[in-house]
Amino acid sequence: MLLLSLALAGRLAAQTDRWQVTLDGDKYVWDIQLVRLDGDSLVVKQSDSLVRVPVEHINEIRLIRKVEVDLGAGAAGTMNALTGGGDEIYDLSALDLPERLRKVEKILEVHPVGP
Repeated sequence: MLLLSLALAGRLAAQTDRWQVTLDGDKYVWDIQLVRLDGDSLVVKQSDSLVRVPVEHINEIRLIRKVEVDLGAGAAGTMNALTGGGDEIYDLSALDLPERLRKVEKILEVHPVGP
């Protein structure tokens, strides 16, 4: 029963991850969930739609961390939360397409997609 609970908790955590993708020309695809790699495109879920994003145009993939701020802890913690200091950032800008695809595969391995 404990293993089942842990497996379900992992899947629920994966479902709540929110991501942002930065594309060429400083365009953004945000408030998304990563779904899968399909050929040369990253498939993401945005609202209730699936969107294909060409990996060759992705400069950065960012996991937006949910942050709770304790206002009594001081300004440093608040600024860190507001500036995305706890975000997980993957810079793809200096990589060629095969390296970008490998990096996206690794991201999907580290952050498995829920059901």
